[in-house]
Amino acid sequence: MKIVGLVVIIAVVGWLGWRWYSPQPKKQSFSTAKPTPLVHQPPARHLAPEGTYFLLQRVALTTHSGVIGFAPGTKVKLAARNDSISTVTVGQDKFDVASSQLTNDLDTAASVAKADYTAQAQLSESTATAAREYAQQQRDAIAALEKENADLQRRHRSAPRAPNPLERGTYNA
Repeated sequence: MKIVGLVVIIAVVGWLGWRWYSPQPKKQSFSTAKPTPLVHQPPARHLAPEGTYFLLQRVALTTHSGVIGFAPGTKVKLAARNDSISTVTVGQDKFDVASSQLTNDLDTAASVAKADYTAQAQLSESTATAAREYAQQQRDAIAALEKENADLQRRHRSAPRAPNPLERGTYNA
């Protein structure tokens, strides 16, 4: 009986040791989040107030005193709309523009204004670079001409003088 009791105790200790040192299974967590829909939803549009639009292209307005240019992204107020032509105002100026050149989407207006600003900045930089290069070419040309003039004057001073016929004596003498 002692042997059976000893075997039972060893079996219990072995089983407890096995449970103690064996790796525990990881607990699985289940999320209750809703699955994302497969349909792509467009981002929310940011629209201007009713009657407010923005130019998508540059517009020139000829007045009695000259020409006024409106850059892309300029805010305009809608005065009237016909089939494909819209009448808009900017301050005191009123003019017609194709309806396809207008948007009320604030994000689109900001992007065309930014693109126009970037293009204008690049044009300004390239014009300034060309002006600097031209000015340097002019300075180089002036320096070359001054050097050539100095060389001519130095050669002229150092060249032997031709005899002056008035300094000769009389012909018969």
